[in-house]
Amino acid sequence: MTDVPILDKGIDDWGSDEQEEAYDKLQSLKQDFEGVPTKLYINEDEELQSYIMWFARMESLPYEITAGETRIC
Repeated sequence: MTDVPILDKGIDDWGSDEQEEAYDKLQSLKQDFEGVPTKLYINEDEELQSYIMWFARMESLPYEITAGETRIC
């Protein structure tokens, strides 16, 4: 089965820049994490919080809002 990306960056009309920024942030956190991510912690003041939560749900990655930094464990 082919892995289909949630966000097709080849399409220009898919969404706003904030959505792309949130998607990129989540993908960067996942790439920087060694191993398989099991939980995403999102800072309660994260500007892109709702978009990051949405992408995490799309990827079946559990998340929690925290006072700490946005990170993956």
